[in-house]
Amino acid sequence: MADQETARCLEQVTTRIASAKRMIENNWDRYINAPYDLARLHLARADQLLEEARQLASTDMEGCRSKATLASTEAWEGYLLSLPSRVAEARGVWYRPVEKNHEEVGRTLDRMLAAGFNELYLETWLWGYTIYPSHTAMVKGIEAQHPAFRGYDPLEAFVKEGESRGIAVHAWLDGFMVGVDTTGGPVLRAYPEWSALSHRQAHSEKPLPQQGTGYFWLDLTNPSVRKYLLDIVIEIVSTYRVAGINLDFMRFPHTDEDWQDTYCFSLYAREAFQREHHWDPLEISSEQRELWTIWTKWLEQQEDEFVSHLYKEMKRISPNLIVSAAPEPGAESTKIGNWSQHVDVVIPQAYYATAPEVRPSVLLHKKELMPGNLVYSGIYPMYAQLGAQETIEQVLAAQDIDMGTVIFAFGQATDETIRALRLGPWRNAAISTGMYPLRAIQALLEAVKTDMKHVYLPRLAVHEQAALVIIARLDVFLDALQRHEGEELTITLDEKIAEFKPLLLQHQVDGMIHPVVVEQLTNTLTDVQELLHYAQMKQVK
Repeated sequence: MADQETARCLEQVTTRIASAKRMIENNWDRYINAPYDLARLHLARADQLLEEARQLASTDMEGCRSKATLASTEAWEGYLLSLPSRVAEARGVWYRPVEKNHEEVGRTLDRMLAAGFNELYLETWLWGYTIYPSHTAMVKGIEAQHPAFRGYDPLEAFVKEGESRGIAVHAWLDGFMVGVDTTGGPVLRAYPEWSALSHRQAHSEKPLPQQGTGYFWLDLTNPSVRKYLLDIVIEIVSTYRVAGINLDFMRFPHTDEDWQDTYCFSLYAREAFQREHHWDPLEISSEQRELWTIWTKWLEQQEDEFVSHLYKEMKRISPNLIVSAAPEPGAESTKIGNWSQHVDVVIPQAYYATAPEVRPSVLLHKKELMPGNLVYSGIYPMYAQLGAQETIEQVLAAQDIDMGTVIFAFGQATDETIRALRLGPWRNAAISTGMYPLRAIQALLEAVKTDMKHVYLPRLAVHEQAALVIIARLDVFLDALQRHEGEELTITLDEKIAEFKPLLLQHQVDGMIHPVVVEQLTNTLTDVQELLHYAQMKQVK
């Protein structure tokens, strides 16, 4: 049995080394800018350690396995060092705070910085509580702060300490979902009439939880509920230098299993609908398709109108504030196109166990949106404890179509994963695309010039004459970034890029530039245009 385990261990290491070598060769052939000398050094060490392990296999199994483990580590580091590392992307993480003082906050942020994160989505509206002391809640007779944080302000601490480390803090909101407390949580304890109720709960005189999840929900059709949540968000944005607002749980829960568990049949919602349509939605069923559609569309309109109003208020207070949405699979995802004009960034919850499942989900959301939104990949390998390798693969899964990644959740981050992110895809510092689109464009263009000098020309992937022409065009683009802004900048660069793309193809036809390099440059120009349109349409600089 021991011999079989040793043989299996050696086989696994052999496979990992082979995988790392393939990645190095593949990215070398694609002219990816990476520290290949160092990566190959690690692979050479891995080969040597594996050979030493094999020699010990029959005489010293413990020593054999020790050498094999070291070989596997060397191969893994070589693999990571060969990966592409973008200079412009969002690198975010969702996080529920537990820290009790500034020092603990600082240590948490240092770990985030060590991984390469440049954005933090901090859970700020949590199960009906704010994590900070809220004057808005106090005035309404609602508990002013989550009891775990009484005595200090974690939002203030994270914003202050985040700024000093270059990590932008977004306030992540649980929307109209107010937790699992059997009393309904702080808001519904004070205002039980604000509770959302399902069809089967409609006659209840007290708040009841959602079937299955145990979640309590607020009735967003009620103007008092809307005003309260909007006032909370305005308070956050007006009091703290948060970089953005991250919307979660912003639609009523939906189910395909039993229509009687659908929302919202509160007395207020029913009466409001009856005033407009002259009949009580409680008196129909999902089988009455035409009437049911009118009812569900009315609810959908209530949700959409709130998000639209919130977006306008946020931009009125702080035009550069980033409003993002993290749609869950189901209604939030299928209807995300409704919010295209009312959010800046969309982060689909592409929560899957394997990397190949991530990209189709991200692409599906992107197709639902109008031009002008940015899309990040929302993934959860940390939360699901899938390990460092799966985390890396999921970060890379949709890089051809996304503008960044947000990982759920930092509370489950391991040191191994933090190190892997920093050695691999987050090796280079990156400008957040959503936060600073124009700076991100500059970083992308400067990176092409760097690659031209250090990769393409030395490896003869571009003829010197073509390189001079390309660099000159890039300098024109960079100059336009300094000279123009807004719509004028977009029009100017769009025109220049439209002229430049055919030139690249002609250089390829003439044998002056490798097709892989043309593909890379074309993709970069496409990213530049996407960021330009985002910056202009969402008025983000």
